[in-house]
Order: sequence, then structure tokens, then C-alpha cells
Amino acid sequence: MKHPEPSSQLKGSPRSVAIVLTALALLSGLGLLLSERLEAPPAELVNAELAQAAEPERVQEELPALSERERLSEGGAAKFAEVEEPQLVTTAQEPTLRGWVFSDVLGTPLSGAKVKITRRMHSEFWIPDAEERDSRQPVEVVLTDSQGRFEAKVPVAVPLDIEVSAREHATARRDHLFAGDDVELRLSAAATLEGVLTRESDSSPVEAAKVLVRDSRRVEQARVLTDMNGRFLFEDLEPGLITVEITPRDVASPPSQRIELLTGTRVWLDLALEAGVRIFGVVSDQSGGPIADAEVGLGASFQRSVKTNAEGRYELVGIGGAQRRDLGDIRVRAEGYGNERKRLGEFELAQDTQLDFELQPARRATGRVVDSAGAPIEGVYVAGVGSKSVEGVSRSDWESTLTGDDGRFALTNLHLLIDHQLFLRRDGYGARVYDFPADEGDRRYIDYGDLVLHSGGRIEGVLLSQTGAPLADHLVKLRGANTDLDRFRPEAEPLKGTWVTSVRHSRTDTGGRFHFTDLPGGELRVTASVRGMPEANAEETVDLPEGGRVDDVRLTLDLGEPITGVVLTPEGLPATGVFVQVRGSEDQPRIRATTGAGGRFELLGVTEEMGAVELFTIVASYNWSNPDARLGASDTVGARAGDKDLVLGLRDLVLMTGRLESVEGEPVEGVKVMAYMQRSPQVPAARLASDMTDAGGTFSLELPEGCLVDLVSGTPKIEGATEEAEGVTPKPAALSSIASDAQGVVLRFEQ
Repeated sequence: MKHPEPSSQLKGSPRSVAIVLTALALLSGLGLLLSERLEAPPAELVNAELAQAAEPERVQEELPALSERERLSEGGAAKFAEVEEPQLVTTAQEPTLRGWVFSDVLGTPLSGAKVKITRRMHSEFWIPDAEERDSRQPVEVVLTDSQGRFEAKVPVAVPLDIEVSAREHATARRDHLFAGDDVELRLSAAATLEGVLTRESDSSPVEAAKVLVRDSRRVEQARVLTDMNGRFLFEDLEPGLITVEITPRDVASPPSQRIELLTGTRVWLDLALEAGVRIFGVVSDQSGGPIADAEVGLGASFQRSVKTNAEGRYELVGIGGAQRRDLGDIRVRAEGYGNERKRLGEFELAQDTQLDFELQPARRATGRVVDSAGAPIEGVYVAGVGSKSVEGVSRSDWESTLTGDDGRFALTNLHLLIDHQLFLRRDGYGARVYDFPADEGDRRYIDYGDLVLHSGGRIEGVLLSQTGAPLADHLVKLRGANTDLDRFRPEAEPLKGTWVTSVRHSRTDTGGRFHFTDLPGGELRVTASVRGMPEANAEETVDLPEGGRVDDVRLTLDLGEPITGVVLTPEGLPATGVFVQVRGSEDQPRIRATTGAGGRFELLGVTEEMGAVELFTIVASYNWSNPDARLGASDTVGARAGDKDLVLGLRDLVLMTGRLESVEGEPVEGVKVMAYMQRSPQVPAARLASDMTDAGGTFSLELPEGCLVDLVSGTPKIEGATEEAEGVTPKPAALSSIASDAQGVVLRFEQ
């Protein structure tokens, strides 16, 4: 098949790809301001909110082609709809979603456009099960009239997604819309993305690799598998900043590609993929016997998983490559056993690496879910949730099932070393959480008997700025659970809540309204904050009765005057996906934003009372998606609330070398040396580079050119030292104001 000649080509390293695309962006103008928001589920359940402050690991589950996936997901949602829902509290809210579609191509309202409305069944929760998390229930499909208007009857107080498509236009998508909303969508000329994947070793095509496109909010836009020639094609993409994720079957995954698509343009992406390495081994039980049909995969979603054979053997090929930091988490699970995991550092990922796993028998939990009248409820989503670190190994569980027509459930693969919570969720009922019994660790089987789900409650309100203007498309969180959470653990210390059991999330609609539905009775807190400063938030506590409704919550955020600007590469091209942060102090929050289209950013939360602040870029953020770029952080820039068009320039890297010495002048091995921008807070987000000293005490650091840095060491481990011993372990060694390209720096511990 003959392919049309692309209008622009991206070939070679990700840095060259970025230069071509961003040059196009400059020629077309900086355009609308887009700020990428990276609220995504973390790898660890317990520390999820802390993990949101760093670049999240986004290991996506291997799924069928899109059409099949939609069919499977809709089927799962239909099972929820088969059971009659309980009567909710009556509402006067209008159950209608309206909108207007305009064609930027024709310059007129667009008639006959197809509007597809769907509902994600678990959109308020971070559920690790990818298919369950993304399962959708069809709501309505309508066409726009001669004036470009549409109107559809929809469920009240639940978040909805819409997709608007028309011939010769880009498909537009919007999420978190609600009944009563009136939304405007402008359809532009479609952007086209096509490309080819080949093997770096012999240039042969990479067939059947999954290519997935996400928008600036990480919402999936489209996916496809490469053909026999390694080619892929997307023809109706909406212009803007996108992320392309590639998952091949037998070679290493490349870094995610951030690309800015311009209206009506065609972009060509040409990537040569590394071969990666082979990981193999045996999965056995505690007696050493092989476990057949165990699943071995990458990360919490078991990406690229394989099954063990009759001898318990498995083999994973094409692992690693430029994203080894994402793919070094190997996990295994099997029916009737608790899951296990092993992490590999990059230095451990050899060409052939053997990893054997030993699985322990699992705990089993059963029960029956009924309504307030005692009738069984079918289709309740039940999960055993937990996370715990034991002897240096961090383990997490998310074992889930659906209740049958008799309301019964069985969780059969709960890890014996993890303390769990029971999570119950069914559309129309209040979600409930229960701590497992305090003696869970001593029991192999737990029967919960009958568990009652009551009609779901609702909390609604509005989010406003300090000026009284509604804040649209802003994250709002709800924290709390049912009052009888400790029902099965009444005398013991409560378990620490996981992300999904303790926090829900939603977004405000175009009028600043937010809605939380299917709530249990209890004390619930509604909060909103500025990204990067969760301690500066608006909050209201609601004491909600079972099946009750509160609709007058009012939250106000002082966003200050936005600071805007652009981040540029050393070539003067815009840099997308870069974290820009306000340098904080003990009494000043650390506010952060991410550059979007055109490399532009908008920082909210800096107020006049804060006075002058300093902005800097987090060094690793650009190189995460451009590993060949080798760029360092920008210099700090002073700013005040309301400042516009600031410029932060990334810098090329230079090499600093040095030696870490003891008090006596001897080399110190195995201690980390860290570099920070001069006088910046010594926190992980501000760290420029680090290195572990070798046997000669030497270290080398790649740092931004033309700047001064502060160096600080870790502390060496002294054999025979005790916590009571004073003066045995020296304080960290430190040096201030060192040129980033200095050679032979001596960093010495003091007495």
C-alpha cells in the first residue's frame, strides 16, 4: 500500500523529534495556554498522594484492540445496570446535558455532528484494575441540529464524557461534564499522526505494537496496533499537546513521546527500538514445587504478561531500554497464592537475568452483599485492598470480583503478609469500606456474612475564586468513609486508608459545580487546592446521613494573579512537559505547574502577600520524555503575582568531577553525593544530580553549565556503630558555591 508523503518528518532521537515539532509550534504562534495535569494513580496504594508530587510511573495494561475493548467494557457496565437501583433522593436538578458544536473549518455551527455520551462507572476512584477503571456505560447518542445544538437526557450528579465527531474534522472529547451543563465544542481541522517502528538491530518492522495517544490531561484519545510493516496511522486527532505511548510485544518500549499537533498538519514519527533484555526464571510454591499457569508481568497492571509452563518456567523478552526505570518491577500472581514482586535497578538488568519467585498460599475472604431489605445485590464490585512493607519488600494487593445473582463473593488470592481493607462499590448505593479483623494475620479464611449496602447519598456544591468567579475544570477531592469502617476491628488501631478507600476525586463543570454521589453516611471532607500546594486549600466537613443529600457546599480558593511564561531549550525552542516550581520555604508553599503547548506555563497560587518568589525548573522533567536531550535545569527567575511572559531557559550539561574523603583524608566508598542549585532548598525535587562514590571515593555529576551549585554527601555506614554511640558517624560533608564544571573537587567530612 502506498502511503502519502508526510508533510513533516520526525526521525532519530526524541530530541530531534521535539526540535522539529516545536519549531512548527513557534512558526504557528504559541497558541492557547495548556497546562498538563498529571493526576494519575500511583504504583503504591498507601503513599499515593505523596507520589503525585513526582513524575508518576504509567505502566499501562496490555488490552485488546479498541473496538473489542469497548465491547468488553460496555458489557461489564451493563451487568451493573441489570439490577434495579435503589430509589435515590429526589432532586430538582435538570437531567439534561446541552451543547453547541461549531466548525472552525467552515466558520459556522456544525449540523449533523455525532455526539456520543458515555459514563465511566468508577470515575471517582483510582482503581488499579485498568479495564474496570475505564469501563463505560453508554448513555446516549444524538446528532446536532441545523444550529449546531444538541440536547440529551442524562443521569443526574454523575460525571459524563462526550465525544463529538464529524467528517473532515478532528474528533473532540471532553470529560467530567454533568447534567445541567451547557458546553461549547469547536471542531478544527484534524491533525494526522503516522509513523513506523523498526528494530534498532536490523531495521526490521515491529509488528502488532500497541500505539496509544493521550491528550494533555492523560485521557486516552485513540489506540491502534502497528501493521506488518510496523506502520501506524491516526487521522482525526484534535490539535494540541499529546503523549504517544508505545508497547511492543518483543522489543523494549521507547520513552513516551510528547508531540504538539498543529491544526491540519501531518506529523511523521520514525522510531528505532532497542532489543532489550531477557528475564527468565521459575515460579514455585513453598515446598519447591512448580506453579503452572502463573502470570508474570511488569508493574501493578501486569503489562506484557506471560504464563508459566507445566514446569513453572517463564520468559520475558524485550525488557528495559530507555525506560528501565519504569520496567524494573517484575510481578507474579497465581490462583490461590499471594502475589510477589521484585525490583531491578538498571545496573542489575543484564542481557539475561534470572529471577525466581516463591509464592505463599493466599488468604480467602467470602461474604454476601444485600440491600437494606435483605435482598441480595448482584454486580457489586468487591476488592481486598492493602499495602505493606515487610523485611524490605514492599507488597500491595488489589484482589477484586463481582457478586453473583445471590449476592455472594469470594476473594481467593489475598496475601498473608498484608493487612487489608474490604471495598464495596455498586452504582446507586453508598460505597463502603471495612477494615479486616485485627487477627487477620492469624487466619487463612474469613467469612463476613451479610454486608448491607444502603441507598447512596450525595454532596454537591460550587468552587469559586477569591473574586467570586466560578472555577471550571478544577480538581475537587472528598475524603472519608462510612462510620462503621471499624465494624470488624472495633478495639484495634484502625488501618491506614488506601488511596481508593479514603479519597475520591472529581472535577468542576463549566459553572464551577462539583458532585459526589453514591456516598455512605459518615463524616466526609470536601477539599480543593492549588496544584503543588495541597496545604493551602479550601475545605468543608459534611456530616452526611445514610442516603442523605447536601447541595450547598461552597468552597473558595485564593488563586492569586497567575504567573505566565515559557520554557525554552538551548536552541530557543519551546520545551513541553517541564515542571516549573516556586522555590518554597517553611512558611511558603511550593507551587508547581507543567509546560504545555508552545512550552508555556501558568502558575496559580502566588499571591501579592507572598512578595517576590523564585521560579526554577525540575531538572529531570524534560529528559524523562527526551532521554537523548541531556539538558539541565534553567537558572532561577524572580517573579511576583501577575507577572507575564517570563522566560526560563534550559541549559546543556557539563561534567563535574571530585573525590569524597574521610576526616583523615582517605577515600570514602559507597556514599551518595548530591548537587543542588546554589542556596536552593535541599529537597528531592530540587536535586540537580547525584552519584555514588566508587572505591577511590571519586564521583562525577552532570550539571547545568554556567551555574553555581551546593554539594552535600550522605553519611557513611560505620561498622560496629550503635545508635547510642556519639561522634562515630560524621555529619554529611558539604561545599557551597562550586562551579558546575569544576574538576577535582575535594569534599571532606569534618570531625
